[in-house]
Amino acid sequence: MDSNTNMQDLTRLFNDLTGWTVVQIALVVVLSFGLYQGLRLTLPRVAEHLPARFRLLVLNLIPLARLTLFAVAVFLIIPLVFNVTLKNFVLVLGGLGVALGFAVKDWATSAVAGVVAIFERPYRSGDWIRIGEDYGEVIDIHTRSVKLRTADDDVVTIPHARIWTENIVNSNDGEKTLMCVAEFMVAPDKPTGGIRDILTDVACTSPYLDWSRPVVVVMRNEVYATRVRLKAYPFELRDQFVFITDLTDRGRDALLGAGISIISTPEFGMENNGPNA
Repeated sequence: MDSNTNMQDLTRLFNDLTGWTVVQIALVVVLSFGLYQGLRLTLPRVAEHLPARFRLLVLNLIPLARLTLFAVAVFLIIPLVFNVTLKNFVLVLGGLGVALGFAVKDWATSAVAGVVAIFERPYRSGDWIRIGEDYGEVIDIHTRSVKLRTADDDVVTIPHARIWTENIVNSNDGEKTLMCVAEFMVAPDKPTGGIRDILTDVACTSPYLDWSRPVVVVMRNEVYATRVRLKAYPFELRDQFVFITDLTDRGRDALLGAGISIISTPEFGMENNGPNA
């Protein structure tokens, strides 16, 4: 009796799958996938022709569109497959929860972290971020992972789950620019007068400078030298590396031309892949 009752309950859980039902499910899947692929290909191309501020807004529509299309597809498919009642809903939810908990624990952890990332926004498409040793531009946010393009044109795929255990360094946090730092080590036995004015002029004459942001020169005594840091903002995010190169190149020549010695120390010169190199 109990076996027959359970079988009847299981039968009532599913609707009769006719040929038309299968066609409807296939149409929902194909249309959802096609719309997402269309947006995924179109929006980045549109964004490339927009100013930095609007480009970031357009790029951030991609993960939101994927999440929305997925939710709509599930919402449309469930009534086609299941006999939707409160009892059946609880039964299916419980079964799926147990199955998913064991089968796709790691994937589910990253997927949940991805949903959190969309709404909490530790990173967005177009942001320049550092996770661990990887620094680059966010070029795509998938359900499970985020993709970065580094300064060396490598594409790095990082699971969203790392937001639970690691700090996420976001250099621009949705803004159209970020701080860049050019560092110089000058001899400690020489006067530092004029260094601030020299480097400020170097920054202000750079073609990459964002004039709406401040230019700052910071100096600090080290064991072997005086560390000088020239901080400024480029007008365009993607110019950060050529901007640092320009500041370093012309700043070094300007300091040497003023008779200020630039030295190297055992602690200085370690490679840094971020914009503060």
